Amino acid sequence: MCINRTALEESVFAIPTDILWKLIPYKEKGLIKGTADVLNRIVQNGLFRKRYELEEDPSFKQIIPYAIISNKDSYYVFRRITGQTEKRLHNKLHLGAGGHMNPGSSKEPGDQYLINELKREFFEEVNLLNGCLIEDIDFFGLINDDSISVGRVHLGLLYNIHLSNKDVVIKETDKMSADWIDKKDLVDYYEEMETWTKIAIDYYISEAIHLHKS
Repeated sequence: MCINRTALEESVFAIPTDILWKLIPYKEKGLIKGTADVLNRIVQNGLFRKRYELEEDPSFKQIIPYAIISNKDSYYVFRRITGQTEKRLHNKLHLGAGGHMNPGSSKEPGDQYLINELKREFFEEVNLLNGCLIEDIDFFGLINDDSISVGRVHLGLLYNIHLSNKDVVIKETDKMSADWIDKKDLVDYYEEMETWTKIAIDYYISEAIHLHKS
């Protein structure tokens, strides 16, 4: 694993794994349905630690807001390239915009902190142009995958950010590329996708799989 020194030194939000599995039912791999109350409890029981202390410590789960970006029946799909920090995920396709959560001047109560951090990460990754606006943000559940090393130390919070149009551009072109793909075509790229994106498709955008198989 190669993560740059600056990233390792940042403080990130995490929750002790034993506490997490008292708040939600354990699933080794998949989407766990959640509510605003669950999110509030995660925030209440979370803490900030240096990222280097957590990267290989499965006794904590780093919390990662993971937002699908959609416009009607199209989804914005990213490809991680070699400039991206997390080398375990290089060259994988993914639907999720988001990342590690950091401390601000204060931690907002409840799930508002999560939404604020999600938006911060979202606008670090993309620019919205020509009147493109966020119309809605929906929460669907928690993504867990303890079958792989990177998954054992992270927990995803699956959101859908609905946009008013498709005028989106990525900022960090040295780290990723992106394009819009229709829902019905997502399955054609399934084998290239990272695990969390496959879970999102299997449990949330499953109509794409069913359409392809019918």
